[in-house]
Amino acid sequence: MSYSYGKWTKYHMMMENSTLVGYLPKTLILSQAGFWELLDVHGAVVIKPSEGSQGYGVVQVTKVGENRYEMHSNRNKIICGKLDMEEFLDKEKYGRKLYLIQQKIPLATVEECPFDLRVMVEREKDSIEWKVTGKLAKVAKNGYFITNIAKAILSVEQVFEQSSIKDIDFHLLNTEIDNIALLTAYELGEYYQSSRVIGLDIGITNSGDPYIIEANLKPSRGMFKKLEQ
Repeated sequence: MSYSYGKWTKYHMMMENSTLVGYLPKTLILSQAGFWELLDVHGAVVIKPSEGSQGYGVVQVTKVGENRYEMHSNRNKIICGKLDMEEFLDKEKYGRKLYLIQQKIPLATVEECPFDLRVMVEREKDSIEWKVTGKLAKVAKNGYFITNIAKAILSVEQVFEQSSIKDIDFHLLNTEIDNIALLTAYELGEYYQSSRVIGLDIGITNSGDPYIIEANLKPSRGMFKKLEQ
């Protein structure tokens, strides 16, 4: 049996694990009703294509006042009203492709720029045992809210030292992140049985709470070469 590689499919697979549920941002298929529901509860949401990569088509929407909303894409920010927001959601492209609406995780920052972690998990051919083989931090460029456009690649130790996260046990957090990554790999590996590498993007809040932003079954190793340099 074959499965879609889209974010929506992988989200549902991970949601089947009761432990992983607490690490997953609330996610729905994009609709007017779902958009307003999540925005009302969380105050900020992210719209993203289920099949997208490299941050293409990702938009953050934040409620900034009564019927006032900030739309943030790349470095661009605009303020609009509710009617403008509804017109944006009715755009033709959102009917042609599957888009998701996701609770925005308030990422911790380095010099006021958000960051997340890329965690690589791998297994040998014909083996069922997954291992964490690499971790690094991607710090977003000034003005961006996603880390696909990174101004810095740091080690986990460097980012913890420089970040806005304070007064937590980083050793315990590091262990928790490894456990999340391995649990995700075992869960997804049952479905994607030919996959031997999974790259997880994990966001962390200022209070040290980790969240799985997404899992990539064809992750690039290029950023690890940058870290080595």
